[in-house]
Amino acid sequence: MAALSTTGPAAVARPARSLSLTTRRSTHAMAPAGRARTVRVAAQVRIQFELEGASPDVRVIGNHPALGNWDPAHGLRNGDFITLEDPGAMSLEYKWHNGSEYEMGGNRMVVLPDAADRDVTLALAVVDRLRAVPDVVYQPPVVQQQQAPPPAPAPVPTVEPMYKGQPAQYAGQSGYDGYQAPANITYHDHHDPYYDNDHHDNDNDVIDHSYGSYQAPAAHEAPPAYEAPTRSHDDASPGASIDDGAKRMQFVPVSAAGSDAGDRKPDGSGPPRWFREGVVYSIQTLGFCGCEGPPGSFSEGERLMKLLNEGWIEHLARLGCTVLYLGPLMRASHDLGHGYDTADYFQLDPRLGTVETLRAVVDACHLLGIRVIVDGVFNHTGRDHFAVQDVVRNGRSSRYWDWYRGARELPGGGAEIPGWEGHAGLPQLNHQNPEVRRHITDCGRFWMSSEGANIDGWRLDVAHEVAPEFWREFSAACRDAKPDCVLLGELMHGDYNTHVAPGLLDSGTNYQLSKALWSSLNDHNYWELAHSYGRDKEMYGALTMLNFLGNHDQMRIHSRLNDPSAHYPLAAASMILGRGVPCLYYGDELGEQGKPGGPEGDLAMRRAIDLRDALANQNAKDIARCTAELVALRRSHEALRDADADQIPLAHTNETMAFARVAHGGASAVVAFNNSDNSQRMTLPVGEKIGAHDGCEFEEPLANGQRLHVSGGQLHVELPPNGLRVFLRV
Repeated sequence: MAALSTTGPAAVARPARSLSLTTRRSTHAMAPAGRARTVRVAAQVRIQFELEGASPDVRVIGNHPALGNWDPAHGLRNGDFITLEDPGAMSLEYKWHNGSEYEMGGNRMVVLPDAADRDVTLALAVVDRLRAVPDVVYQPPVVQQQQAPPPAPAPVPTVEPMYKGQPAQYAGQSGYDGYQAPANITYHDHHDPYYDNDHHDNDNDVIDHSYGSYQAPAAHEAPPAYEAPTRSHDDASPGASIDDGAKRMQFVPVSAAGSDAGDRKPDGSGPPRWFREGVVYSIQTLGFCGCEGPPGSFSEGERLMKLLNEGWIEHLARLGCTVLYLGPLMRASHDLGHGYDTADYFQLDPRLGTVETLRAVVDACHLLGIRVIVDGVFNHTGRDHFAVQDVVRNGRSSRYWDWYRGARELPGGGAEIPGWEGHAGLPQLNHQNPEVRRHITDCGRFWMSSEGANIDGWRLDVAHEVAPEFWREFSAACRDAKPDCVLLGELMHGDYNTHVAPGLLDSGTNYQLSKALWSSLNDHNYWELAHSYGRDKEMYGALTMLNFLGNHDQMRIHSRLNDPSAHYPLAAASMILGRGVPCLYYGDELGEQGKPGGPEGDLAMRRAIDLRDALANQNAKDIARCTAELVALRRSHEALRDADADQIPLAHTNETMAFARVAHGGASAVVAFNNSDNSQRMTLPVGEKIGAHDGCEFEEPLANGQRLHVSGGQLHVELPPNGLRVFLRV
């Protein structure tokens, strides 16, 4: 049996994706003149060691008691944590052991990052990769002042590849498990990463610390009334890595400063680059945390920490998502409690935690290069809002009388305020009132500030109901507070150009395209999707819109599709690889189902999900893997990555469709779909449509990089049943 071997003589510590982010104290040691002094090593360091592709039984052995002092019988299992109290030394030496022998080569070393404050816990992870076994004689680890112990007799564990299976629709057709996610993706370098990690020089999966090592946020004690989950995720390895089958990527932390304007269009319009090239993951916060409904039915507590404690932030990162969109999470009123009935714009709902709780989540996301936007419900409030209460009590004599639309006095005193669209619990704000405008803009600035939660932007509820003049003022205030913020409007009706324009909103939800992404599959009618794509380009070609398969108001995609096992990859690919910014709705990548009309009502589309239980299902893991591969493919190539890259129709029938994406710099890609149960052949006029004439080559990343040549100005493509193929121009 050949010895285990890993790449590189040393590993670099990076903040753990498992994100067990807790601290013991939040005080800061101060040097003279009030400057924080630099402390070389934190008081407590928590490290996870992981060898990609190896059995959990493989152990890491090293020069520390927690690593067995080079004794394989007492080493650390693959994927487990150690906690070092006052570690003192700045580095650890270690090697991997497979039960019979140590890996080849010299000792590895992990260097502990500096800590700006000793009184923190640093959560780190070390991820090593397998390399080809060199043809050399086995060498024990180099140990000073002691001999390496003889290998303990134990069965040799099986070292398996990271992926054991693949969705059936890709088997033997697209080379799905041969595709390697890009090894280095940043927001600042336009390049087309290769697809084979074997030729990559950087073998350690690390985070580039662009602004220093992570210092965990202050600990928050949950109120006594909070009932902790019956199943703890903190027993053996808090926040431990969950194997969802997704490929690994490097992450560039979000800088505390960022670019001045977020690299928008030359005229300053449109979203910043991080959004334009991003992939959004949407969570309906209260339902996700299992506490949607009248607040009195739930105890107070920091349920929002579920995102960290149960591995969801890591899950987002593994999927390749770069933007987290959180549904309403401000304090809600007592009667409804769904979050769209705001009682206080400057507090987190007590069911979820406090301002500090959200700040901790945002800090953790920023560490992994994930931006955070939250739902701003600024068209209406709930009935517990202070202004509503004052109007209801005092009638016309209330100083807030003009804050709401349609208020009328009651014969016996006081007043009544009609609700938005007939919903009595949602009084509609009057945005013509300067105090209302100031109240809302103050909220917008607060949550983007360090005093708030340092969020990166807003999703604006029913933005089409609010006059564009107000959004112009709101946009100016938000950009003044954070120049690279994004404002995403919920636009369900009307002409999107009315609200998405220079000086107004940066983007909007693309409802006009959404239906065709799934109904074209149910009806085997790609004419519908081709028409919707064309309409989108004709009417909104100058806009950067957000595309989605479902959301908190709509039936889940796996309940919507007639044949989800065959057609979800096609629906997801048409959204992820097409023009616009893709948005995944939480649970869709796990195969979750839900539709309205049953005893749960709309809650069926926004249930709480146990991530570990979900990923214990192989089908869910396959769907997550498929989704992650599509996201990785989008992010790896300029023509697919940029939401504004042109989308050019090539050909379509009822059952087949193909389009090209062409970036402003000239890079191009071709995507072809087949929604039938039979193989199909397409002839794509790439010479005429995108200038790819005879002699041009296209590479197929989902088929191990095999190449296809243009002949007669055309690509001749065979499509597998219910399959897709993607070609990148070389």
